[in-house]
Amino acid sequence: MGNTAQAVSPFTAETGTPDRERRTLWRPDIYFPIIGGLLLLGIWEVVGRAVNPILFAPPSRVIQELVGMTLNGRLPRAFLTTMNALSVGYLLSVVVGLVTGVILGRWKVVARVLEPYIDAVYATPRVVIIPLVILWFGVGYIGRVFIIWIGTVIPILINTAIGVRNARQDLIEVAKSFGASERQLARHVTLPGSVPYIAAGLKIAAGRALVGVVVAEIFLDLTGLGGIVQTEAQYFRTARMLGAVLVIGALGTVFIGGLGALERRFESWRETPTT
Repeated sequence: MGNTAQAVSPFTAETGTPDRERRTLWRPDIYFPIIGGLLLLGIWEVVGRAVNPILFAPPSRVIQELVGMTLNGRLPRAFLTTMNALSVGYLLSVVVGLVTGVILGRWKVVARVLEPYIDAVYATPRVVIIPLVILWFGVGYIGRVFIIWIGTVIPILINTAIGVRNARQDLIEVAKSFGASERQLARHVTLPGSVPYIAAGLKIAAGRALVGVVVAEIFLDLTGLGGIVQTEAQYFRTARMLGAVLVIGALGTVFIGGLGALERRFESWRETPTT
């Protein structure tokens, strides 16, 4: 048999992989949002310059006001105030939500008693309970944290309870056969198996926490980023108001996007039904 030469394409050779490099460089999930954002900024600039600045402001003016509020320290102080209440309220909701979710998932009797009330609280807009929060806690820090907590804890506990109920029963039975206590079951079996559901609950709760902190700042003591939005809107300083709105939106993108990445990271842990 004669030797036949086989041509090797430079685009598929292992040593030179321009084809693979092109696939790596071209990332539609990154470039498309950037292109869309640039187009949106361009349209926003044109429209903002064409209308009354009281009604709308172009991004160039908004950025100018953002730089000014940053240099005079107003924006950093407001950001730290918002992050303080947001972090404390969210962390409290994580602790309470995980513990309560495990209880609801493990004991059906407790779930039947509490779930109607949990659903009622979840469906109630936080705005309507603000007068009651003011009576209970005043208009200060504790009231803001409570507003964040009451709207954030329920998605976490609901998703945790669902995850616990969907835990593998064979693993639970094996652990019980070795004398595992409820605490050991929760730590080593049910909670690890519930991680994808918990991650989804954390992501949902993050959005509600951000809404809660802005609502609390606007309706309670006009502090933080929500206070800037409300104060500047009252004085028709639209560019500053939009600047604070952009910061809130960027915070939400980072916060929710990070938890969304966490959810995708543990998505493969979900147990798929076998046929």
